[in-house]
Amino acid sequence: MPLRPNTFPAIAALILIFGPVFVFSQDPVVFQDAAGRTITLEKPPQRILAIGHGPQIIAHLLFMFPESRSRLIGWERRGSKASEFIPLIDADFDKRAFPGPNTGVEEVAALHPDLVLMRGIAPDPKGDALEKVGIPVVYLGLENPEQYRKDIGLIGLILGNPSRAEEITRFYQDRLDRIEGALAGLADDKKPTVFLAMTMSRGAKIAVRVPATPWIQTVMVRLAGGRPVWAEAAADTSGWTVVNMEQIARWDPDRIVLVVWHTMDPRQTLAEIGADPLWRELRAVRGGKMRAFPSDIYGWDTPDPRWILGLTWLAKTFHPERFAGTDMNAEIVSFFRKLYGMSPEDIEAKILPSIRTDYR
Repeated sequence: MPLRPNTFPAIAALILIFGPVFVFSQDPVVFQDAAGRTITLEKPPQRILAIGHGPQIIAHLLFMFPESRSRLIGWERRGSKASEFIPLIDADFDKRAFPGPNTGVEEVAALHPDLVLMRGIAPDPKGDALEKVGIPVVYLGLENPEQYRKDIGLIGLILGNPSRAEEITRFYQDRLDRIEGALAGLADDKKPTVFLAMTMSRGAKIAVRVPATPWIQTVMVRLAGGRPVWAEAAADTSGWTVVNMEQIARWDPDRIVLVVWHTMDPRQTLAEIGADPLWRELRAVRGGKMRAFPSDIYGWDTPDPRWILGLTWLAKTFHPERFAGTDMNAEIVSFFRKLYGMSPEDIEAKILPSIRTDYR
Protein backbone atom coordinates (compact mmCIF):
# COMPACT_ATOMS: atom_id res chain seq x y z
CA MET A 1 0.00 0.00 0.00
CA PRO A 2 1.57 3.36 -0.99
CA LEU A 3 2.34 5.92 1.69
CA ARG A 4 -0.18 8.73 1.73
CA PRO A 5 1.07 12.35 1.58
CA ASN A 6 0.68 14.59 4.64
CA THR A 7 0.83 11.69 7.11
CA PHE A 8 3.56 9.81 8.93
CA PRO A 9 2.80 6.24 7.91
CA ALA A 10 1.70 4.01 10.72
CA ILE A 11 4.31 1.44 9.80
CA ALA A 12 7.11 3.85 8.97
CA ALA A 13 9.87 5.05 11.08
CA LEU A 14 13.49 4.02 10.88
CA ILE A 15 14.71 5.83 7.80
CA LEU A 16 18.39 6.11 7.05
CA ILE A 17 19.08 8.69 4.37
CA PHE A 18 22.49 7.63 3.14
CA GLY A 19 21.34 6.81 -0.36
CA PRO A 20 18.09 5.63 -1.88
CA VAL A 21 17.44 2.93 0.74
CA PHE A 22 14.63 3.54 3.24
CA VAL A 23 14.02 1.12 6.12
CA PHE A 24 10.69 1.17 7.95
CA SER A 25 9.59 0.05 11.41
CA GLN A 26 7.30 1.48 14.10
CA ASP A 27 6.90 5.12 15.19
CA PRO A 28 8.66 7.33 16.14
CA VAL A 29 10.62 8.20 13.00
CA VAL A 30 14.41 8.02 13.24
CA PHE A 31 16.91 9.24 10.65
CA GLN A 32 20.35 10.76 10.20
CA ASP A 33 20.76 14.40 9.20
CA ALA A 34 23.54 16.01 7.14
CA ALA A 35 25.69 16.33 10.25
CA GLY A 36 25.57 12.55 10.69
CA ARG A 37 23.50 12.75 13.89
CA THR A 38 20.70 10.35 14.67
CA ILE A 39 17.46 12.31 15.07
CA THR A 40 14.25 11.04 16.61
CA LEU A 41 10.95 12.81 15.92
CA GLU A 42 8.18 11.59 18.19
CA LYS A 43 5.52 13.21 15.98
CA PRO A 44 5.29 15.27 12.79
CA PRO A 45 6.59 18.82 13.45
CA GLN A 46 3.93 21.49 13.01
CA ARG A 47 6.01 24.63 13.69
CA ILE A 48 9.26 24.66 11.72
CA LEU A 49 11.76 27.52 11.82
CA ALA A 50 14.92 27.95 9.70
CA ILE A 51 17.91 29.86 11.08
CA GLY A 52 21.65 30.18 10.59
CA HIS A 53 23.57 30.55 7.34
CA GLY A 54 21.41 30.89 4.23
CA PRO A 55 18.00 30.31 5.86
CA GLN A 56 16.19 31.55 2.74
CA ILE A 57 17.74 28.63 0.83
CA ILE A 58 16.08 26.27 3.30
CA ALA A 59 12.81 28.14 2.84
CA HIS A 60 13.09 27.90 -0.95
CA LEU A 61 13.54 24.13 -0.62
CA LEU A 62 10.62 23.70 1.77
CA PHE A 63 8.26 25.71 -0.44
CA MET A 64 8.49 22.97 -3.05
CA PHE A 65 6.32 20.98 -0.62
CA PRO A 66 2.67 22.06 -0.08
CA GLU A 67 2.91 21.26 3.64
CA SER A 68 5.34 24.15 4.13
CA ARG A 69 2.48 26.64 3.80
CA SER A 70 1.06 25.57 7.13
CA ARG A 71 4.17 24.30 8.95
CA LEU A 72 7.00 26.70 8.15
CA ILE A 73 6.42 29.51 10.63
CA GLY A 74 9.33 31.59 9.31
CA TRP A 75 13.07 31.94 8.98
CA GLU A 76 15.88 34.16 10.12
CA ARG A 77 16.16 37.38 8.11
CA ARG A 78 19.77 37.84 7.00
CA GLY A 79 19.33 40.84 4.68
CA SER A 80 16.98 43.79 4.44
CA LYS A 81 14.26 41.35 3.35
CA ALA A 82 13.56 37.78 4.39
CA SER A 83 13.02 36.82 0.74
CA GLU A 84 12.14 38.56 -2.48
CA PHE A 85 10.96 35.33 -4.06
CA ILE A 86 8.67 33.66 -1.51
CA PRO A 87 6.13 36.56 -1.50
CA LEU A 88 5.46 35.72 -5.17
CA ILE A 89 4.16 32.27 -4.24
CA ASP A 90 3.02 32.64 -0.61
CA ALA A 91 -0.19 34.48 0.20
CA ASP A 92 0.62 34.23 3.93
CA PHE A 93 4.15 35.64 3.71
CA ASP A 94 3.35 38.65 5.91
CA LYS A 95 1.98 36.37 8.64
CA ARG A 96 5.27 34.51 9.09
CA ALA A 97 7.97 35.30 11.64
CA PHE A 98 11.31 36.71 10.47
CA PRO A 99 13.63 37.18 13.46
CA GLY A 100 16.65 39.36 12.78
CA PRO A 101 20.20 38.26 12.02
CA ASN A 102 22.01 36.12 14.59
CA THR A 103 18.81 35.25 16.39
CA GLY A 104 19.44 34.15 19.97
CA VAL A 105 18.14 31.08 21.73
CA GLU A 106 15.58 33.12 23.68
CA GLU A 107 14.18 34.66 20.50
CA VAL A 108 13.88 31.26 18.87
CA ALA A 109 12.22 29.74 21.92
CA ALA A 110 9.70 32.61 22.02
CA LEU A 111 8.40 31.49 18.62
CA HIS A 112 7.67 28.00 20.00
CA PRO A 113 9.07 25.93 17.12
CA ASP A 114 8.93 22.16 17.44
CA LEU A 115 11.76 21.83 14.91
CA VAL A 116 14.60 24.10 13.79
CA LEU A 117 16.37 23.59 10.46
CA MET A 118 19.96 24.76 9.88
CA ARG A 119 22.47 24.39 7.06
CA GLY A 120 25.68 22.52 7.81
CA ILE A 121 27.45 19.20 7.88
CA ALA A 122 28.61 19.63 11.47
CA PRO A 123 26.76 20.66 14.64
CA ASP A 124 26.58 24.39 15.26
CA PRO A 125 26.99 25.93 18.76
CA LYS A 126 23.61 27.63 18.45
CA GLY A 127 22.04 24.35 17.45
CA ASP A 128 23.59 22.71 20.50
CA ALA A 129 22.18 25.47 22.71
CA LEU A 130 18.70 25.04 21.24
CA GLU A 131 18.73 21.32 21.88
CA LYS A 132 19.72 21.93 25.50
CA VAL A 133 16.45 23.81 25.98
CA GLY A 134 14.47 21.04 24.30
CA ILE A 135 14.16 22.33 20.72
CA PRO A 136 15.23 19.67 18.19
CA VAL A 137 17.55 20.74 15.38
CA VAL A 138 18.07 19.08 11.98
CA TYR A 139 20.98 19.98 9.69
CA LEU A 140 20.71 20.09 5.89
CA GLY A 141 23.85 20.00 3.74
CA LEU A 142 22.56 21.70 0.56
CA GLU A 143 25.99 22.05 -1.05
CA ASN A 144 26.14 19.60 -3.97
CA PRO A 145 23.74 17.52 -6.08
CA GLU A 146 24.20 14.33 -4.06
CA GLN A 147 23.60 16.12 -0.76
CA TYR A 148 20.56 17.84 -2.27
CA ARG A 149 19.09 14.46 -3.13
CA LYS A 150 19.48 13.32 0.46
CA ASP A 151 18.12 16.58 1.88
CA ILE A 152 15.06 16.50 -0.37
CA GLY A 153 14.32 13.00 0.89
CA LEU A 154 14.82 14.14 4.46
CA ILE A 155 12.37 17.04 4.05
CA GLY A 156 9.86 14.69 2.48
CA LEU A 157 10.20 12.50 5.56
CA ILE A 158 9.86 15.41 8.01
CA LEU A 159 6.77 16.76 6.23
CA GLY A 160 5.28 13.30 5.75
CA ASN A 161 5.21 13.58 1.97
CA PRO A 162 7.76 11.15 0.48
CA SER A 163 5.92 11.04 -2.84
CA ARG A 164 6.51 14.76 -3.37
CA ALA A 165 10.17 14.27 -2.46
CA GLU A 166 10.38 11.60 -5.15
CA GLU A 167 8.82 13.97 -7.71
CA ILE A 168 11.33 16.72 -6.88
CA THR A 169 14.26 14.33 -6.92
CA ARG A 170 13.13 12.97 -10.29
CA PHE A 171 12.97 16.53 -11.70
CA TYR A 172 16.61 17.11 -10.78
CA GLN A 173 17.78 13.65 -11.79
CA ASP A 174 16.14 13.85 -15.20
CA ARG A 175 18.15 16.98 -15.96
CA LEU A 176 21.35 15.59 -14.54
CA ASP A 177 20.91 12.46 -16.68
CA ARG A 178 20.22 14.53 -19.77
CA ILE A 179 23.38 16.59 -19.26
CA GLU A 180 25.47 13.50 -18.57
CA GLY A 181 24.07 11.81 -21.68
CA ALA A 182 24.78 14.79 -23.91
CA LEU A 183 28.38 14.91 -22.68
CA ALA A 184 28.97 11.16 -22.95
CA GLY A 185 32.19 10.31 -24.74
CA LEU A 186 33.58 13.84 -24.44
CA ALA A 187 37.38 13.60 -24.18
CA ASP A 188 39.13 15.66 -21.52
CA ASP A 189 41.02 17.66 -24.13
CA LYS A 190 37.66 18.75 -25.56
CA LYS A 191 36.56 20.16 -22.21
CA PRO A 192 37.33 23.88 -21.92
CA THR A 193 39.50 25.16 -19.09
CA VAL A 194 37.29 27.42 -17.01
CA PHE A 195 37.93 30.23 -14.56
CA LEU A 196 34.85 30.87 -12.41
CA ALA A 197 35.11 33.65 -9.85
CA MET A 198 33.00 35.90 -7.70
CA THR A 199 33.56 39.58 -8.40
CA MET A 200 33.25 42.21 -5.67
CA SER A 201 33.94 45.92 -5.66
CA ARG A 202 36.94 47.13 -3.65
CA GLY A 203 36.94 50.85 -4.05
CA ALA A 204 37.94 51.58 -7.64
CA LYS A 205 39.05 47.98 -8.21
CA ILE A 206 37.24 44.70 -8.66
CA ALA A 207 38.42 41.78 -6.53
CA VAL A 208 37.92 38.20 -7.69
CA ARG A 209 37.64 35.07 -5.57
CA VAL A 210 37.36 31.40 -6.49
CA PRO A 211 35.22 28.79 -4.69
CA ALA A 212 36.47 25.83 -2.68
CA THR A 213 36.81 22.52 -4.49
CA PRO A 214 33.80 20.78 -2.81
CA TRP A 215 31.49 23.75 -3.32
CA ILE A 216 28.63 23.63 -5.76
CA GLN A 217 30.17 26.18 -8.15
CA THR A 218 33.20 23.93 -8.73
CA VAL A 219 31.02 20.84 -8.94
CA MET A 220 28.79 22.48 -11.56
CA VAL A 221 31.75 23.41 -13.77
CA ARG A 222 32.87 19.77 -13.79
CA LEU A 223 29.37 18.36 -14.36
CA ALA A 224 28.89 20.82 -17.24
CA GLY A 225 31.94 19.48 -19.05
CA GLY A 226 34.51 22.04 -17.98
CA ARG A 227 37.87 21.87 -16.24
CA PRO A 228 38.09 24.30 -13.28
CA VAL A 229 41.60 25.76 -13.45
CA TRP A 230 41.54 26.93 -9.83
CA ALA A 231 40.55 23.60 -8.27
CA GLU A 232 44.03 22.49 -7.27
CA ALA A 233 44.87 25.84 -5.68
CA ALA A 234 41.56 25.91 -3.79
CA ALA A 235 41.67 22.26 -2.68
CA ASP A 236 42.61 22.99 0.94
CA THR A 237 40.21 25.87 1.51
CA SER A 238 36.72 25.91 2.95
CA GLY A 239 35.57 29.16 1.37
CA TRP A 240 36.27 31.64 -1.40
CA THR A 241 39.97 32.37 -2.09
CA VAL A 242 41.19 35.69 -3.49
CA VAL A 243 43.34 35.30 -6.62
CA ASN A 244 45.46 37.93 -8.30
CA MET A 245 45.84 38.86 -11.94
CA GLU A 246 49.23 37.17 -12.25
CA GLN A 247 47.72 33.82 -11.29
CA ILE A 248 44.77 34.27 -13.65
CA ALA A 249 47.18 35.12 -16.49
CA ARG A 250 49.12 31.91 -15.84
CA TRP A 251 45.93 29.90 -16.09
CA ASP A 252 44.78 31.83 -19.22
CA PRO A 253 41.53 29.81 -19.38
CA ASP A 254 39.41 29.03 -22.42
CA ARG A 255 36.35 30.46 -20.70
CA ILE A 256 35.65 32.89 -17.87
CA VAL A 257 32.43 32.84 -15.86
CA LEU A 258 31.91 35.66 -13.38
CA VAL A 259 29.57 35.51 -10.41
CA VAL A 260 28.76 39.20 -10.04
CA TRP A 261 27.99 40.42 -6.52
CA HIS A 262 24.28 41.20 -6.23
CA THR A 263 24.80 44.94 -5.65
CA MET A 264 26.79 45.25 -8.89
CA ASP A 265 25.44 45.46 -12.44
CA PRO A 266 26.65 42.35 -14.31
CA ARG A 267 26.64 44.07 -17.71
CA GLN A 268 28.64 47.01 -16.40
CA THR A 269 31.04 44.66 -14.61
CA LEU A 270 31.65 42.69 -17.79
CA ALA A 271 32.24 45.90 -19.72
CA GLU A 272 34.69 47.27 -17.14
CA ILE A 273 36.67 44.03 -16.91
CA GLY A 274 36.62 43.60 -20.67
CA ALA A 275 38.11 47.08 -21.10
CA ASP A 276 40.92 46.48 -18.61
CA PRO A 277 44.24 46.06 -20.50
CA LEU A 278 45.38 43.24 -18.19
CA TRP A 279 42.19 41.26 -18.63
CA ARG A 280 42.26 41.84 -22.36
CA GLU A 281 45.47 39.84 -22.51
CA LEU A 282 43.45 36.73 -21.63
CA ARG A 283 42.31 34.72 -24.63
CA ALA A 284 38.84 34.18 -23.15
CA VAL A 285 38.31 37.93 -23.03
CA ARG A 286 39.77 38.53 -26.49
CA GLY A 287 37.65 35.73 -27.92
CA GLY A 288 34.38 36.86 -26.36
CA LYS A 289 34.24 33.84 -24.04
CA MET A 290 33.62 35.75 -20.80
CA ARG A 291 30.08 35.57 -19.38
CA ALA A 292 28.27 36.55 -16.22
CA PHE A 293 26.53 33.74 -14.34
CA PRO A 294 22.76 34.29 -14.64
CA SER A 295 20.41 34.95 -11.78
CA ASP A 296 16.77 35.80 -11.46
CA ILE A 297 15.70 37.04 -8.04
CA TYR A 298 18.41 34.71 -6.65
CA GLY A 299 21.58 33.44 -8.26
CA TRP A 300 21.82 30.25 -10.27
CA ASP A 301 25.36 29.68 -9.00
CA THR A 302 24.47 29.19 -5.33
CA PRO A 303 23.25 26.09 -3.47
CA ASP A 304 19.75 27.51 -3.79
CA PRO A 305 17.43 25.07 -5.61
CA ARG A 306 18.13 27.15 -8.76
CA TRP A 307 21.53 25.44 -9.13
CA ILE A 308 19.99 23.06 -11.67
CA LEU A 309 19.25 26.05 -13.93
CA GLY A 310 22.85 27.18 -13.49
CA LEU A 311 24.21 23.75 -14.37
CA THR A 312 22.03 23.54 -17.49
CA TRP A 313 23.16 27.02 -18.59
CA LEU A 314 26.83 26.17 -18.01
CA ALA A 315 26.60 22.97 -20.06
CA LYS A 316 24.89 24.80 -22.92
CA THR A 317 27.48 27.61 -22.71
CA PHE A 318 30.51 25.28 -22.70
CA HIS A 319 29.17 22.88 -25.36
CA PRO A 320 26.53 24.65 -27.47
CA GLU A 321 26.75 22.03 -30.20
CA ARG A 322 25.73 19.28 -27.77
CA PHE A 323 22.86 21.30 -26.27
CA ALA A 324 21.47 22.94 -29.40
CA GLY A 325 17.99 21.72 -28.49
CA THR A 326 18.06 23.07 -24.94
CA ASP A 327 15.77 26.11 -24.58
CA MET A 328 16.64 28.02 -21.41
CA ASN A 329 13.29 29.82 -21.40
CA ALA A 330 11.54 26.46 -21.40
CA GLU A 331 13.87 25.25 -18.61
CA ILE A 332 13.01 28.28 -16.48
CA VAL A 333 9.28 27.87 -17.00
CA SER A 334 9.47 24.15 -16.19
CA PHE A 335 11.48 24.80 -13.02
CA PHE A 336 9.07 27.33 -11.52
CA ARG A 337 5.93 25.51 -12.67
CA LYS A 338 6.82 22.02 -11.51
CA LEU A 339 8.66 22.90 -8.31
CA TYR A 340 6.69 25.95 -7.14
CA GLY A 341 3.38 25.75 -8.97
CA MET A 342 3.74 29.14 -10.67
CA SER A 343 1.70 29.82 -13.80
CA PRO A 344 3.45 30.57 -17.10
CA GLU A 345 1.92 34.04 -16.96
CA ASP A 346 3.41 34.74 -13.52
CA ILE A 347 6.78 33.40 -14.60
CA GLU A 348 6.70 35.66 -17.66
CA ALA A 349 5.72 38.69 -15.59
CA LYS A 350 7.65 38.14 -12.35
CA ILE A 351 10.66 35.91 -13.00
CA LEU A 352 11.97 36.56 -16.52
CA PRO A 353 12.15 40.37 -16.10
CA SER A 354 14.37 39.92 -13.04
CA ILE A 355 17.11 38.17 -15.06
CA ARG A 356 19.83 40.78 -15.65
CA THR A 357 22.17 38.71 -17.77
CA ASP A 358 22.20 37.00 -21.15
CA TYR A 359 21.04 33.50 -20.29
CA ARG A 360 20.08 32.13 -23.71
